[in-house]
Amino acid sequence: GPDDEQKSNQPESGLLATALNPVKLAGAAFGIGFKAAGWAERQAMRILRDRLDAATGGPLALPAAPTKDDSESEPTPAVTLDAKMQSLLHRAVEQSTKGGRSELFHKILDQLVPDEARILGALADGSSSPLVNIYGRSRSGGDGSAVLSNASLIGRTAHLALPRLTDTYVTHLLALRLVEIGPEDESKGSDYEILMAETFILDALKKASWGPLPAKVEKQTLRLSELGRSLWDAAQAGNE
Repeated sequence: GPDDEQKSNQPESGLLATALNPVKLAGAAFGIGFKAAGWAERQAMRILRDRLDAATGGPLALPAAPTKDDSESEPTPAVTLDAKMQSLLHRAVEQSTKGGRSELFHKILDQLVPDEARILGALADGSSSPLVNIYGRSRSGGDGSAVLSNASLIGRTAHLALPRLTDTYVTHLLALRLVEIGPEDESKGSDYEILMAETFILDALKKASWGPLPAKVEKQTLRLSELGRSLWDAAQAGNE
């Protein structure tokens, strides 16, 4: 009937309306084009990813973006050398002799380990301790390089926790100018014999010898320096 004919014509009239309406026609074309472009873009990205994977031997991993915690853990810029120097110069103007000496002593003490403090304490009574240096022999029979330096009996008499490191401790104290080297004390002959009987000394003597030529042994003494004495007295006073 007429109603059926009218219903059957509605889809055709709708398509006709769309075709005749420029706005609707453009919208439909844009939708189709957008879908096609999206598909083409995905295909291009897939091909690019496959090529990158083949070049790198595996999936290409992008670096993770820094988190808030990572950014907060970054170190702060260091103070410039000029700022530190100016700070020191400013303090030097206001610092007294006593204050300067106290700061120096604190800096020195911060560089010591307990065994080194024991060495200072053992020498604080003004005594000296036997010390030896052992040098190797060259093929020509002359003196070679030092095989062992600053080995002292102070490691035993000061009851160090690590007596084998006595030469290292003494070398460090010499660098800080807290101790000094003196000539051999012939009155300490028995003490030198005890020192020379130490296992590490015997090993050094064997290493430094060349065939029938024995190693060269240089005998000296170890004592507190003027700076070491001043530091010890100031520490004992306890007022700096």
